[in-house]
Amino acid sequence: MKRFLGALSLLLSVSFAEAVFAQGDHYRFVMVSHIGSNDPNMNWLTTSMKTFEEKYPGVKTEYLSTNEYSLQNFIAILNQAIATHPDGIAVPILNSEALQPILDKAVSSGIPVVAFNISDTRPPDQRIKYLTYVGGDEYLTGTKLGEYVIEQVNAGKIPKPTKMMCANHDATHQGLKARCRGMTDAMKKIGVSVDELIIGADPARARSIMQSYLSTHKDVNYIFSLGTLSCPWAYSVADQMGLKPKLSDKGLTVVTVDDSPNSLEGIKDGKILASHSQGFWLQGYLPMEILYFYKKMGMYPLTDVITGPVVINQSNVDQWIKFVKAIIGEDAYKKQITW
Repeated sequence: MKRFLGALSLLLSVSFAEAVFAQGDHYRFVMVSHIGSNDPNMNWLTTSMKTFEEKYPGVKTEYLSTNEYSLQNFIAILNQAIATHPDGIAVPILNSEALQPILDKAVSSGIPVVAFNISDTRPPDQRIKYLTYVGGDEYLTGTKLGEYVIEQVNAGKIPKPTKMMCANHDATHQGLKARCRGMTDAMKKIGVSVDELIIGADPARARSIMQSYLSTHKDVNYIFSLGTLSCPWAYSVADQMGLKPKLSDKGLTVVTVDDSPNSLEGIKDGKILASHSQGFWLQGYLPMEILYFYKKMGMYPLTDVITGPVVINQSNVDQWIKFVKAIIGEDAYKKQITW
């Protein structure tokens, strides 16, 4: 948290001075993302990028993504963005090995890169040569949510885990795997094992895979849904199998991620124990400002800017619902709910 606050303080103090003469700048920055318009988190990013543009007239930002996500599609969009020779690129490091040759080539050609949302977790001397990373710590996300589970167990509010399953909808997404590792290490502290189950992103197939798994792993009483899209799938499967996933029934317990409508409404309705926020607004705004500082003055943070996780539960879910509705609007909020 000190790293984040220190970096943010530096950025804000410099940005006020820069705003005085930003009108003469003409840069174009591109954010290439795996988060498409079917994901409410896109609104956090695009709204904050719009705020950046309003603050820095003459600096143009572009957001590129696809709703039909795959690593191959993402790489295609990234290559297209690089071919337009922008003044800077912000990009999640979905797969370090696949993206390294592409991004190292972009950097060597003079295009600065800021990683956002997902970092290259390898040692600094081995990782992709981006300026800095802005986003949550995905391993810490799993760890903190796991510690929250343990805290609630010790308080006698929820059943003790006997075994947990991580529902992973994308086997190539290293951020999701980091979340599962974090949860696994947290559960080790209380002697609980964790299985990673690759369910895919197709709802019907994912439900079928989870049902088959739960039928043969009857000791599993916790599901960690690694994406907000899959938490309703996990809950419905458990409910149909008679595993009593409603929190008040104290049967199988579902934990998920992100401050998206599915996660928030699940918590509100007592179907989901907890979720988290990784500071999406900051992940849209700060990469653009870092690229601006770098192009204007050669300045950039010397350490990663960590924007999350913040645990969301019954005590603060109403506040988060207000935040999200203010960003994406009431109608969009309702459309994103798939319960």
